Amino acid sequence: MNNELKISRYTFLIQKDENYYIYNTLSNALLEIDEELFQYMNNIKRNHQYFDASIEKDIKETLKRGKFITENDEDEFLCYKSAIMAMRQGGKNMGLTIAPTMDCCFNCNYCFEKSKRPAYMSEDIMRGIVKYIGEFSNIETLNLTWFGGEPLMAVPEMEKLYKKLRRKLKGVAFHSNIITTGFHLTEDSIKALQQMKVTNMQITLDGLKDTHNKIKFTKECDDVFTTVLNNIDKACELAPEIHIVIRTNLTKSNAHEYKELQQMIRTRFAGKNVVITPAFVMDRDKCGHSLSRNLFSVKEYPKYILELAKKGIDSPQIRYPNLFFIECAIRNDYSVSFDPEGNMYKCWEHIGERKYALGKINKKGVVENINKTLLNRQMFGADPLEDPTCRKCPYLPICGGGCPMQRIENVFNNGKNVNCTYYKGHIENFILEHIRRKELMEKIKNNK
Repeated sequence: MNNELKISRYTFLIQKDENYYIYNTLSNALLEIDEELFQYMNNIKRNHQYFDASIEKDIKETLKRGKFITENDEDEFLCYKSAIMAMRQGGKNMGLTIAPTMDCCFNCNYCFEKSKRPAYMSEDIMRGIVKYIGEFSNIETLNLTWFGGEPLMAVPEMEKLYKKLRRKLKGVAFHSNIITTGFHLTEDSIKALQQMKVTNMQITLDGLKDTHNKIKFTKECDDVFTTVLNNIDKACELAPEIHIVIRTNLTKSNAHEYKELQQMIRTRFAGKNVVITPAFVMDRDKCGHSLSRNLFSVKEYPKYILELAKKGIDSPQIRYPNLFFIECAIRNDYSVSFDPEGNMYKCWEHIGERKYALGKINKKGVVENINKTLLNRQMFGADPLEDPTCRKCPYLPICGGGCPMQRIENVFNNGKNVNCTYYKGHIENFILEHIRRKELMEKIKNNK
C-alpha cells in the first residue's frame, strides 16, 4: 500500500496579506499556518507531488486529522459517499411534508404552484396517511412540515391529522414547522400551532411595503405587508417560543430593498424570536421568460451575498460552510410528501402537480398506481455520487450535487440547470469573511 501523502483534493490554500490558511471541505476544518508550510503545501499541490519524509511528524498528524492530506483521494470520496448512503437509507428519522390544502388567496408571479386545485384534505386521506406512516415501525422522530397552498387556510384539517398521527405514533418525538405567508395568522391559528407543537415558522416577504403589496394582495386587503407584520407581532406575543424566520424572496427588481427591510425587521422585532434572511427566487421553468431575466444567476448570487457582508449585513449564506453531509430528501427512503388529495411526492415543490406524483394513498394506507419510472428517476437518476464531474469536485462535500430535480431535468429532459454550490469559485472569499467576522467578535469581546 502506498503510504505517501499528498494534498487532498478537498483542501484549499488561502492567503490574505501575510496570513495563511488551509480549509478542507470534507472535514470542514480551517487552520492557520505559517508562510513556510503554506508555500511548501502550495508547491506540492501545484506540481502534484507528495510530502517530503522530513516533515515533522506532529505537523503531518495534525494535517491528517483535518483531512488536509491523504494517501488517496478516492478514499476521501468514499468517506463522503458512505455518510450520504447511510442517510439515504433513512433509519430512525422520518421527514413528512403535508399540504392540507392547495388553496391560497394570493397568486404570486413566481409561484411554482400555478396549476393546483384548491382541494382540502378529507378524513379518508388522513387515515390513509396515518396508516402508511405507521408501517415505519422503527422511527423514533417525525419531522413534520406543514406546506401548501396556504396551510393556515386549513387549520381544522391540520388539527385532525395531527391528532391522528399522535395517537398512532405513540412514543415518537415530533418536530413541527410551517411554511406560510403569515396573512392568516390569527389568535386562533396561533393557539392551534402551539397545540400542534410547531416550533418553527417561515414567513415570506417580497421586499418593502409597496413591492410586497404588488405581489401579494387580495380584493379585500391591499396592504398585506402591514397585516403580516402585525400578525408576526401577535405571534411573538402569544407564542414567543415559536422561532420565526422571515424569508425575503429576492430578484434583481427588489434586491436593493433588502438592507432597509432587514434593518426595519431587526428594529421592530428586537429581542423577539424573529430573524430575517435573504432568499433567491429560482427559475423552475414556470415563471415565464420575462421573470427569468430578472433572476440572479449562479455567479451573481454569491457576489450579492458577499456585498451584503461588506455592509455588515449578516445572512445564513455568509456563515462558515456547514458540514451536515445531507442532501435533498428526494433520495431518502424515509422522506415523503402528500397533497390534500393523497397524491404522494418526493419533492415538496411538486406537491399538487400530478405529473410528478409517485402514486396515490388510499384509506387503507396503500400507495396505488406507483409510477416506477418516475420513482426510479427520483431515487437513483442523475446521482451526483455517480457523476464523474461531481466525484472529482473539491466542493462536493459542501454542495451535495445541488437540487436533484434540476439534475433529473438536465439528464432526462435536456435541461440547462446549473446545480453547483454558490461557494464554487468564491470559497476563499467566504472563508476570509468568516475569519474577519471572528476576529471582529474577539475584539468586541476583549473590549467589554
